Order: sequence, then structure tokens, then C-alpha cells
Amino acid sequence: MPLLALVAGTTALALLKIRSPRVLATLPTALPETESARIPVERHVDAGSEGLTSAPLGRGAPPNLPADGSVSTLHGDPQHTDRIAAHGPRHPEIVWSVAVGGAVEAQPVASLDGRYLYIATLSGELRALDRATGHELWTVALGGRAYATPMVGPDGTIYAGSDAKRLFAIDPAGKVRWKLELQGEADTGILLVGGNDLVVAAGAHVYRVHPDGTVAWRFDAGRKVFTAPARTAKDGLVFGAQDHCAYGVGADGKVAFRVDLGADVDGSPVIDESGTAYFGTDGGAIAAIDTSGSTGSPVGTLRWKTDLPGYVRGTLSLARNGDVLGGMYGPTPAVVRLAPDGHPVGRFPVAGTGAREFGIHGAPLEDDSGALFFGAEDDRVYAIGPDGAVMWTVDRGDDVDAPLTLLAPSDLVVASDDGTVALYREGP
Repeated sequence: MPLLALVAGTTALALLKIRSPRVLATLPTALPETESARIPVERHVDAGSEGLTSAPLGRGAPPNLPADGSVSTLHGDPQHTDRIAAHGPRHPEIVWSVAVGGAVEAQPVASLDGRYLYIATLSGELRALDRATGHELWTVALGGRAYATPMVGPDGTIYAGSDAKRLFAIDPAGKVRWKLELQGEADTGILLVGGNDLVVAAGAHVYRVHPDGTVAWRFDAGRKVFTAPARTAKDGLVFGAQDHCAYGVGADGKVAFRVDLGADVDGSPVIDESGTAYFGTDGGAIAAIDTSGSTGSPVGTLRWKTDLPGYVRGTLSLARNGDVLGGMYGPTPAVVRLAPDGHPVGRFPVAGTGAREFGIHGAPLEDDSGALFFGAEDDRVYAIGPDGAVMWTVDRGDDVDAPLTLLAPSDLVVASDDGTVALYREGP
């Protein structure tokens, strides 16, 4: 396929090119150790490297389903699906690119009216940017590195965590309303539950916090919780920890299930309409767990686990047709696509270094046509059409670990480890 250079704005960051497709055809505690052994395993899928290459990453346009939420929280909704009711740019041009003072690994989120962007940085700050111009409106010091994706509450309050072991509530003008001291680094995405309560993971603990900053309850996992909790239909939570377990916790903070997945569970879960939660692990796997009993199995049943040849970290996502999407680390980094039964149906590899710690941190977002957009540690952003072909890529000059943000009608926000945030839009 011939290369096509696209002029996009006035900066070298806008150099885009078509590339040949790389598609290959209370304070409750944890359950006792004995509990996880009682949870039945229905099926185990051994994918292998060959099984991943049988179909393209794209699987056609999604059905006409309603939007799954606004992008004011990690992956746009409490279930982390990252199914966005907007059309990703096909002929992107850069609108602005700004330095924000430190590397960004948290997803940029938008104010409720979409006019402002909130950026958490590893320099320990939360910055508000004007979406139209990229102009900085205010900066709040968070006291430590901020890996956690902020969350915007229903009244416009921005909640942000940091490695200073604090959770902050900040008003839209940049004034700190309160801060809560936690017993661990708050470095995963913040979640809204029960209308106005917050959920935040910090160290080996998960907290439910009232809007005034008081703690409703704390759940203690076996080791560090390095996944952002997702919300179930009954206002419960699912998350993973570095004790190798996936947890389900009710709205009251009491444990519903614990499943040992055999390795650190660092892949933040995504939940589908049936109540099945999907987790990624450092054992090189994606696992499906029934959180609702709707499949006829007991709550906490491990439905399947599909082996993959690399760590699955970052947050998973879910296509509208029910497929599970995940980013995979080396030695052969790729985005993988699994059918709801766990069978691999697509794979898109990127150039790796051979290192197991190099790869794709997290899953793509899906736009309203079924196109997928994601960043990788080869410094590039990728746009993949529903047919699995590469529509375009852009080199950002450094790792793109932060999830991308797509805002209607076609604004794609990209943050990278070089400390810049850029906005791309559909060009003429």
C-alpha cells in the first residue's frame, strides 16, 4: 500500500501516514483461602500464538445501541466499556499540542459540558485545559505522582488521587474542597457509585467515600490493588489485586467472591450486559467471571480463561458486539480481540523490542462505527477500521500509555509520556 503523508496543522507532530495493515487473517476482609477453591471453572481456552491470527481485529460496524456514558470517568462509563457515541477522525488534523509539565499515564477526562479537559500528571499536578485552545486554566498540586484517571462528579466536582496517599475533591474553578488521607497510593481510576459516592483503590485497600470526604467503608485485599474498580448492575464492585485474585464486593463493602487467577491481576476489569466481568493478568491471560448469576452459574464462577503470550495490563474494553478487547505486552505486543466465549477472533501486533515489559498498556476505545483507537509504547497512536485495516497512525514521540479520549463530534485527545497533550479533529 503506498504511503500517504497528510499535512495536519503547523507542527511536526501532525505527520500522519497510511501503513499497510498488520492484520494476520465496615471493614470486611478477604475470603479464606479455601473459598476460592470452591468456585467452579467451566472452561479454559489455550489460545496459543496461531489461534490469535485467524481473523482481523475489526469485526464490522456495531449494532445501533445507545451511548454508554460521557467521558468524565475512566473509559467513559462505570463498567469501563469505552464504547463512545462519537465518530473518530478519519482524516485527522492537529488542533493543538501543549506541554503539561510531566508525563501523563492517566486518561484525560472532560467536564460535564465538554468545554474543559482535566489532566493528571506524574509531576503531581491536576491541570485544567480549555478544550478549544489547549490554554491552561488552573493547576492544583496533588502532592505526589498522579497515575489515577480523575473523575468528574454530577455537580462538576473533579476527584483526583495521587501517590501522596490522598484523594482530592476540587471544584471547577480549581479550589480544593477537601482532601482525604488514605492508607496507600491512590493510583487507579476513581469510580462513581450509588449516585454520589466515590470508590478509590489505595494500596491494598478499596474505599467507598461519601461526597463530603467521609469514609463509608474500607475493604482490605490481600495485596496491592492496581486495577480500577468497575461497577456492577447492583452497585457492587469488581477489581483485581496483586495477590493473584479477582474480587467482587457488594454495595455494603462485604465480599461476594474471590477467584484466584494464578498471577497478579493488573488488568482493570470491564463488565458486559450479562454481568460477566473480564480481567487481564500478568500470567498472560484474560479471564471471564460471572458476577450476577445470570448465566445460571453461581456468582463468582470462572467461566473461562484464555492464555496469551504476554502480560495483559491496563484497562480492558468491550466492543458493542460483545467482543473483549485488551492490550498485551511483549515479547510480541499486540491488541487482542476475544469473542464472548473466550475464543480469539483478532490480533493487531505492533513492533516490539523483545522485552516482556514493552507493549500496549490497555485496550482500544470503539467509536460509533466500530473503528478502534489506541496508543502504544512504540510512540504511536493507531486508528483501525471495522475491517481491521489501518486507517492512520501518528508518531507522538514517546510512549502513549494513557487511554485515549474521544469527544463528540470527532475530537481525539492524546496524552503521552513526553508530557504533552494533543487534540486531533476531523480535517477537510
